Amino acid sequence: MNDAEFQAAKRAALVRQGHHCQRCGRNVHDPALWPGRSGHHRQLRRTADPQVRHSPENIIVLCGSGTTGCHGWIHVHVAEARRNGWIVPVGSEPASTPVRDWTGRWQLLLPDGTARTLTPGELIAIRTKEEPQ
Repeated sequence: MNDAEFQAAKRAALVRQGHHCQRCGRNVHDPALWPGRSGHHRQLRRTADPQVRHSPENIIVLCGSGTTGCHGWIHVHVAEARRNGWIVPVGSEPASTPVRDWTGRWQLLLPDGTARTLTPGELIAIRTKEEPQ
């Protein structure tokens, strides 16, 4: 996948998120309200499977850059970011890893750029499968 695909995935994520930061909910549409936003690779770009690296289910939009705002926070607080689905470990699939948004809602991000909200039962079932036996 190339930069054009990454840009398309970021646009899809912005629409899916209603122009809000996935973590804090800050408006990232109006530069006067917040001058920075960036596309974050849930499965980190350098280690991601090339087939999903720039796909919509792997991209969320965050305020800040890789070192500032929520984007920077996620890279510093990796364990909590993994618990919330903002970072997806290598070997896991972004499309099957739930992600929490700023309202506390859990979703699965879909390849078409949309998201499906999970019921509490679905979230428990997914999390139970993830736990080591």
